[in-house]
Amino acid sequence: MATTSNCAAPIKGTVYRMNKLDVCGNPVTGAGNSIVSKAFVQVQNDPQYEDGTEFFMRTADGSVCVNQKDDPVLKRFQVTIDFCEVNVTGASYMMSARELAVTNTGYGFAVSEGQPANRYSLEVWQQVAGSGSCDPVTGVQRYIYHAWPNLGATKLGGYTVENDRSTLQLISESRAGSTNATTGWLAKNGSSTWLPAGFSLGTLEHWVWNITTTAPPTAQCSPFAI
Repeated sequence: MATTSNCAAPIKGTVYRMNKLDVCGNPVTGAGNSIVSKAFVQVQNDPQYEDGTEFFMRTADGSVCVNQKDDPVLKRFQVTIDFCEVNVTGASYMMSARELAVTNTGYGFAVSEGQPANRYSLEVWQQVAGSGSCDPVTGVQRYIYHAWPNLGATKLGGYTVENDRSTLQLISESRAGSTNATTGWLAKNGSSTWLPAGFSLGTLEHWVWNITTTAPPTAQCSPFAI
């Protein structure tokens, strides 16, 4: 445990990054495998727990004899993403749909029945609110960095066509991230990262949260190369 600690008040969401993963949770390198965008409404992170077993017994006269409950177990996170603008390449990959492409440009997707197979990592950056928005020593702007290193089993939420905006919703479940993935989904330009020097992902870790002064990547419609 650290002897001193940083504090920060997270506010708003600035940008997200999606990277393609293989079945083992490792980044798929190559062109077109990373999407960076700011066109999302919210990312909701809901922990899924298994309640602990409860042991309760009374004696013959009704008195409590045993009253104990095991601790709950965190199984995974359910991550729900609402998009106000659809990035065709990113959305089709995350939902395991077929991308409709013409001359290397994605124009749409086709969703078929069956089990979703694709896995991806998700990173989201937030601003820091108030007087703590900049580092007190360096004066550099601070950000909140989130990472879910291994998401999949993605389901589609409802999609409504009406006299209003339409929102595409994807609902994914987390797995523990691959410990081999650190340089793939955490690296910026192959060197500097949004996490402390020497960071390595634990074998059972699903979600990473960190205060950083490294700025988020720049959003654009076209996919990047990992």
